[in-house]
Amino acid sequence: TKAWEDNNDQDGKRPNSVIIKLLADEQEVPGKTLILTNANNWTGSFTDLDKYKAGKKIEYTVKEEAVGNGYTSAITGTAENGFTVTNTRESEKMAVEGSKTWNDKDNQDGKRPTEITINLLKNGTVFKTKTVREADGWKWKFEDLDKYENGQEITYTITEEQVEGYSAEVNGYNVKNSYTPGKVSVQ
Repeated sequence: TKAWEDNNDQDGKRPNSVIIKLLADEQEVPGKTLILTNANNWTGSFTDLDKYKAGKKIEYTVKEEAVGNGYTSAITGTAENGFTVTNTRESEKMAVEGSKTWNDKDNQDGKRPTEITINLLKNGTVFKTKTVREADGWKWKFEDLDKYENGQEITYTITEEQVEGYSAEVNGYNVKNSYTPGKVSVQ
């Protein structure tokens, strides 16, 4: 039986089939392979096998041809109770980071807020929110984000909650806020 530990194949890298080979006393048995697929529920059997060779009980095991795509393989079980071949692969992760630039003549009018709110959007929907302060260097980072979902690459974007009196310009994962200080006339 094949078992998958790959976060439900979120990035579509799971193969359509795997090949399992039968080993007798650690030697491959010619012509004894199984092709496991979703159609056969990732399950198969080797039947009509000799129990003894030269009066000695044969020790049957299985091995899997390398799957690739970053999968590792582990085999558990016995010939009597059945083997389970488990393939594991961690989902690809990524990070989104950005910074704030202020265009307000170094806060000349004292209008700059002490903190801002950055929203991370996953395929256009708000997914996470972070409060960013000057003490953070006006920088943010969203980590450990899945790169894929349902076999498709996720598009991450950011927005900033409106900063009163400032206009915002988003460039990639960075935000520039602009404010034009007031002017006076003296006659």
